[in-house]
Amino acid sequence: MRRIRKQLRRINSKMILIGAVAIMLLLISGISYWVFILRTEDATKTITIAVMHNDYVKNYNTNYYTQWLEDKSGYNIQFEYVMNGYEEEYLNTMLISENSGIDAVFINNKDKILTEDKIKSLGRQGLIVDISDYITEDSNYYRISKQYKMNGIAKQIASDEAVYFFPNMDTTRKSQNFQIMWMNEGWLKNLGLQIPRTTDELVRVLEAFKQNDPNRNGKQDELPMISCEENYYLQSYNFLLNAFIYNDPLNGRVFLDENGKLVYAFQENNFREGLSYCNALYKNNLLSNSCFYYSEKQLRELVNDPKDLVGCFTSKSISDVIYSNCPDILANYIQVPPLVGPDGQQYAVKVDSEPKIGGYIPGNSKHKKEAFEIMDLMLSSEASLVAEFGEKGIDWTYSESGDLSTYGTQATITTIQYLSDKMQNKNFAGSGPLVLDKNIANGVTWNGNYSLVEYIDARAVRTYESFYRKEEGAQNTISLANDNRNKYIDNMILNFIKGDIRISDNRQWENYLDEVRNYYE
Repeated sequence: MRRIRKQLRRINSKMILIGAVAIMLLLISGISYWVFILRTEDATKTITIAVMHNDYVKNYNTNYYTQWLEDKSGYNIQFEYVMNGYEEEYLNTMLISENSGIDAVFINNKDKILTEDKIKSLGRQGLIVDISDYITEDSNYYRISKQYKMNGIAKQIASDEAVYFFPNMDTTRKSQNFQIMWMNEGWLKNLGLQIPRTTDELVRVLEAFKQNDPNRNGKQDELPMISCEENYYLQSYNFLLNAFIYNDPLNGRVFLDENGKLVYAFQENNFREGLSYCNALYKNNLLSNSCFYYSEKQLRELVNDPKDLVGCFTSKSISDVIYSNCPDILANYIQVPPLVGPDGQQYAVKVDSEPKIGGYIPGNSKHKKEAFEIMDLMLSSEASLVAEFGEKGIDWTYSESGDLSTYGTQATITTIQYLSDKMQNKNFAGSGPLVLDKNIANGVTWNGNYSLVEYIDARAVRTYESFYRKEEGAQNTISLANDNRNKYIDNMILNFIKGDIRISDNRQWENYLDEVRNYYE
């Protein structure tokens, strides 16, 4: 019995010891597990970003810029793609969802799905985050709002107003030029013509385009000049009117003369003469009779048609109309300098560069602070170089002294592999928050390619800059306060040019002036 009792005691002692060890192991493993979980959650916090599909980006998730942002921010970043054609539906659904899983949204700088007014409206409803509380004096956002005089944003920050989006801003000199006329140089060569310098010479060139088969296909299918109503800079007649009087539709066609006097261009006799000139072009089908019905897409298709159908058009950048992957068509168009009018008027319009919407944080984001940190990082000087040029030493390097930029100034950047307008996996091809230092943006060397968009635009802008007025920018409050007046004038310009209302009829012109004056009262 004694032996049995001793054995039982030994067994019990061993069991207690084993149990104690087991409990200790469980405690240690449990603590280790939770420490692991906490550390893992902290180290691998994932920020999900919705992004519009972009033909020039191979894969956002494996992109060099994504990896760069992850390294700098300490967060994992994953992207959710938005299908082409469903952007607006997707964003509207995502914003009202209780748990969309989206922490931020990047907008392509060419997308038009959101206006500043619409994003403010969504913000006031709480569907988009007011980021003003995150914008501190040491943030990149604050720095660029001061550096680039983003008037609207800087004012909002200074007065503690709500701020709902991150900027995407073109800082090149071309962004300050309102409109350029592009002419088919191939047609000029085929007909032995020179680039027109005056309004009279333009008429003769357009008549030759219409009558003499410049595309050499044996058909009278040429469109001497086309236009589009979807944007002011696509309206060719705005360019033509600047040969008669300074015509700035972005500021309500109001300007200050050399004496500081306010001039309402739309009620001056020179403006009427310009409309009469445009009406004559339209009546003779030199300005296409269909131009007021073209969509922007239709205008692009006409210019990019391999049948070579278009003589001239206007845009801000040549890439607004001609596809960047069509080098032969790009190289076929050349800028027409501002025309000299009957009284020697010759103007180009300089505009203020204002940022577009580069991105925002949805109100239902689970990681608002982290999303802000990532997008604010994208506004840093270092990030903007990656966003624009890719990987340093592989895709670009700093220029050596003596190199010239596309604008003819001292170069700052030399591209080793040119990434724009081709499929690549080094950056987001312009999507998301982006503001590149203007000295760098205007200091990129030319690679000798005559069909390079940046070269074509820079060459044109250098021609136009000499014709900017010295007193640009009449007070914006005047034009903005009379939005209904501007709409009325825009509509009457079309009526006068099409001949629906006779520009030569003094009574009709006086009726127009009387109606315009009603908007002052």
